[in-house]
Amino acid sequence: MARFWSPKKRAAAVTLRQEGYSYGQVARKLGGGATASGVMRLCRKFETTGKVMDKKRSGRPRISTVREDRMLIRSCLTNRRKSLPELRQEWEVRASKYTVRRRLIAFGLKARIPRRKPLVNVQQRLKRLNWAKDHLNWSQDQWNKVLWSDESRITLFASDGTQFVWRRTGEAQLPACLVPTVKHPEGVMIWGCMAAAGVGRICVVEGIVNAKKYIDILIRHMLPSAGDLFLHDNSPPTAKPSFIFQQDNAPCHTAQVCSAWFRRNGIEVLDWPGNSPDLNPIENLWARLKRLVSRRQPSNKRQLIEAIIHSWHHVIQPQELQQLINSMQRRCQAVIRARGYPTKY
Repeated sequence: MARFWSPKKRAAAVTLRQEGYSYGQVARKLGGGATASGVMRLCRKFETTGKVMDKKRSGRPRISTVREDRMLIRSCLTNRRKSLPELRQEWEVRASKYTVRRRLIAFGLKARIPRRKPLVNVQQRLKRLNWAKDHLNWSQDQWNKVLWSDESRITLFASDGTQFVWRRTGEAQLPACLVPTVKHPEGVMIWGCMAAAGVGRICVVEGIVNAKKYIDILIRHMLPSAGDLFLHDNSPPTAKPSFIFQQDNAPCHTAQVCSAWFRRNGIEVLDWPGNSPDLNPIENLWARLKRLVSRRQPSNKRQLIEAIIHSWHHVIQPQELQQLINSMQRRCQAVIRARGYPTKY
């Protein structure tokens, strides 16, 4: 079998031949299996073409035509969840699954884990689209007046995203190379709010949140937070903060008693489309908070609550909140481009 010569080795052979060495002498100096006939062919090629590298070979002919490749891509785009064996079986070309994968990659199609997003029906899509269009031209001052709120559950042994470990062959089961999991990790439900001016008061919720308990959270935590974030030091003692309250459409939030409480207290509630966590910047804040809590590695419920409170009030920076609020126009634009479907946020 012919051996491939590197460009450096070919250039050395031509140089030695030009210096007057015979083909056999050049082959012995090069070593590595070089023969006199090989040196001769290389030098004659250089004398004819002025190059030492081989011409580009045609290679094996493609097993499929351009038209057949387009049919494969069309079949893949019709149902993106088809497996390689299924695509191979439907393709009229007799090819291996590796050929099918190469064709897909050539057109920019790669197998990836699908992202999980809330299911959005037709009515919710239209509401999301209309909401984004109505709020697309809101000024930054208008967004700064919104008090964003939400509940979230934070657990011990929470996932900290995809992790990697360095290990040798046979070390997959070492304790240092494992990520521990538990079936029912202990955790706490928290309610929190945020605005461009800062984070509000956080609340650890015990049990299930119903309308009565939610109103108690609004009185004890939301109203004081609004005063902290939207009233100045020189405001009169009887002044009421001017803000717009945001909440999702959970049943306990939209109950009649809650709506009546908002009306009695003169609080403007932002109209909100269902299944739209990508429009709520506090969702990104929850992800940031969970990463901060995970780094502190709490081992029990008390340490978990302490880590949540410390991270919420002492680690989250005001510039992070302002960046989240500044993204609202981009979020609206993304919803409009996606025609109401979930976006990357």
